[in-house]
Amino acid sequence: MQSKKIIFEKLILQDKNLERVLDYSKECPLIAKPVIKDEVLFFELAQSIVGQQISAKAAAAIWGRLISRSKTKKLFIIFISKSTLKWARAQGLSSRKHEYIMSIAKDIVSEKLSLKNINNLSDKEAINYLISLKGVGPWTAEMFLMFAYKRMDIFSVGDIALRRAVSEIYKVDREDFVKIKSIAKKWKPYRSVVSWYLWEYLGV
Repeated sequence: MQSKKIIFEKLILQDKNLERVLDYSKECPLIAKPVIKDEVLFFELAQSIVGQQISAKAAAAIWGRLISRSKTKKLFIIFISKSTLKWARAQGLSSRKHEYIMSIAKDIVSEKLSLKNINNLSDKEAINYLISLKGVGPWTAEMFLMFAYKRMDIFSVGDIALRRAVSEIYKVDREDFVKIKSIAKKWKPYRSVVSWYLWEYLGV
């Protein structure tokens, strides 16, 4: 695993605009070794599903309530697999999202599904595998690969905040997906790291 200093130096050589984004005082959680255990992976996937199409603040509040009863990630996956819709709604979780995460939890607990299988897949293969799961779209799959598997070269053009950051820094239309993807290519193979610092730059 390369150090933050080396990664920053390489990125700034590739794109001088990143000097205003990359913050040495902040430790990026993606520059770390992933923990490949189903309960840990489920924890991250469930959090990404909860965060779909709502603000980061709302997602954090709901997520905090969902995990409050479980002392460990192992207990959390078991708890969710047996949870009721009434309980989920009381925590602020939609019925659809509850259905998605409970179904995945049940499949993992029953050993019908293992998220550890993704470990040997390429980023593209992993995204295709993940979006085959009910309730997981491209954005959720990309967030999961970034935060659970610590994949270093993911950029989610579907993320509104990332497009807003790129639009502000590079003076491009935030709806110009082609241009934004082209800009992000300059950050390979560390697009995930830049994405994290872009979120921090916006304060989201």
